[in-house]
This record gives sequence, structure tokens and C-alpha cells, in this order.
Amino acid sequence: MDILKLTAALVLLSPLAIQAQENGFQLQGTAPQNFDGKKVYLDYTQDGLSIADSATIQNGTFSFSGVVNEPNYSRMVFDPEGKGKMMVQNDGDRLYFYLANETYKMAITDSLRTANITGSATHEAYTAYEKEIGGGFMDIIDAANKEFSGVDQNAPDKDAQYLAIRKKYDAKFDQRREKEFTFAKNNPQSIFSIDALKDVANKRKLSEIEPVFQKLSKEVRQLSAARELEARILADKTIKVGAKAPDFAQPDVNGKVIKASDFLGKYLLIDFWASWCAPCRAENPHLVKAYEKYHAKGLEIMGVSLDDSKGKAAWLKAIEQDGLPWIHVADLKGWSNEAAVLYGVRGIPQNYLIDPTGTIVAVNLRGEKVEEELAKIFAL
Repeated sequence: MDILKLTAALVLLSPLAIQAQENGFQLQGTAPQNFDGKKVYLDYTQDGLSIADSATIQNGTFSFSGVVNEPNYSRMVFDPEGKGKMMVQNDGDRLYFYLANETYKMAITDSLRTANITGSATHEAYTAYEKEIGGGFMDIIDAANKEFSGVDQNAPDKDAQYLAIRKKYDAKFDQRREKEFTFAKNNPQSIFSIDALKDVANKRKLSEIEPVFQKLSKEVRQLSAARELEARILADKTIKVGAKAPDFAQPDVNGKVIKASDFLGKYLLIDFWASWCAPCRAENPHLVKAYEKYHAKGLEIMGVSLDDSKGKAAWLKAIEQDGLPWIHVADLKGWSNEAAVLYGVRGIPQNYLIDPTGTIVAVNLRGEKVEEELAKIFAL
């Protein structure tokens, strides 16, 4: 039976139709009273910023309310043992769903994962979409991790077992992405087509994604995730060696707005990083060494952090801990950082070396390659 046809009216809801209600979202939950005093956490996005909320179950009920400017992928975490959010948010009892300005009624019996959710057309549509493409992303990740953790560490063939599990789930994701691509082609008015294309773009060339993206409805292409994907498609064609570097402006650690174009006339290394990114932190000593050697000769570095608003303190602490004396900026929107979106950044660390005329002359210099490239430049 075709799930898509059965739920077409729901799956193809436009963002404007979904957002017709003006009262924001209301999430009303129930749970057995033996869970009284336990916490439920809700993480979602509003205007590009991460919002974290929590509620305590009292008399068998809990609730959340708020407003989202557009439906967005959200996470709810249930902490029945009182371990605290940090201990359960990554591998505890979680629910990933789309949050829109609708009323959700959620009945927990023993687990958030199996809770009965009614009242939301968006949630019903998202459930149908997940079935159509082969399941939720995090559900597959959790299943894989369960199999990985089940491998006997003393087994002589443990590496072979790990490899077999990895191949099994890589194949599942490959099959899922094919279904996502088909879904996006067939459902240009669905808000979920953007998430589908974003995932597919992790494996397919963006030149293959673009024709499908261009056929999406105007309303869907106005979603923030769609604008990010569009910027990534554009960046794939324009952000390359020999091209002019796009200008951007963001506040520094003191709130002063700094533009990339402020450094015209000098060599500028734009470095995308984050305090939580271990590979980024490992690269910092190489950047410090290069900066100390070539700053006096005309090198500037502009660190662009992908930390979000909750990570501001960690960002400032990392700058101090790693001894990074150059300019640092951030709009504190995490992966939605406007400069990162403009440059099509999908992984960090990532950097771009720009010459005094504003032209990109090198991309993604790592380790000793930073100093090697600068040595050639400043030897001229």
C-alpha cells in the first residue's frame, strides 16, 4: 500500500498552510504518575537560534508552549531516572520530530520513543515520510550503535564484525538516500523534500541536486534550510581558487562588527572552526605558528566560530586556552552561521586563503601545508 498516496494531503502541506495558526505550538503530555518529578527536555530552533526548554512531570502531566517561525526538526528527551540531560540526550530515551505551530497531544506509557502522538498534521505527515524513505536517521544510527556495542571485545574477529556492521548500515543509508531523492523529485511541495535533498547532497554531487531543488515550490524554497542548501549549491560553483571571496560581516568577541573586506590589502586566512571540534583544536597550533611567523609580513587570520549561543562561553574559553591572538567572529547560530552558509561549509576545520585583492588562492590548508603555502607567498 502506498503510504505517500494515503497521506498526500498531509505530506504536501505548504509551510504557509502549516503555519496558519497564530497561537504558536502547544505540546500537552501525559505520563504515569510514577514518573512525577522527572524531567522532559525539548530542543528546537527559532530564527536560527537553538532553544532549550524543559518541563517537570506533575500529577501525570507536562507541557511546552512557544512559537516557531517555520516547522523545524526538533528533539525531545525523557529522563525517567533523573540522570540529567547531559547524560541522556545522546543515547537515552529520545524522540526526533518536526515541531510546528500546532497542538500536540503526547501520551507516554513507558517510553518517549513509543509515545502516542496525536493532533498534529505535521507530525502525521512526517511519520508517513519516514516510513516512505526507510525510517528515521537517528533510529538507524541507534540500531547501528547497538550492534557495535554488542561485539565481544575479546573476539578474535571483532574487526571483521565491526566492518560487517559498518557495511550493513552504510547500505541502509545508501538505500534511504535513493528513496529520499525519489521523494524530493515527486513531492516538490513537501517541506520534507529539503531535508531529503540535504541528506542526499552528502553523497551526490550538488550539480545533480540542483535541478531537483529548482523544481521545489516557491514556499518550500523560502525555508531557512532551503536557503542554506541553495547557498551551498551556489558556493559549490563559485567558492573556488581563482574566484573572488564573498564578503560578510559578523560581531567579534566584544560585539564589534568585522567584515572580511576590512582586510583587503593583506593576506587573510578565513578559518571556520568551533570550540567543540577536536580536529579544529588540533589544527590551532599550526595556525599559531604560521601567524607568529607571517603576521608582521601581512598575514591576518579571521576565525569564524560555528559555536551556537549556548556555546559562547566555551568559544571564548577555547580562544584563551589555545592562545589564538587573531580576530574571532561568530553570529552564534551554529551550523547555520551565515558566513559558513555563504561559503558552503559542511565540515570543519575548513579554511580559505585570500590574497590582498580579495581572490581565493588556496583552500583547506591543514597542518604543515599552511606554513608551506605561506612560505611560498611571502618569499616572493
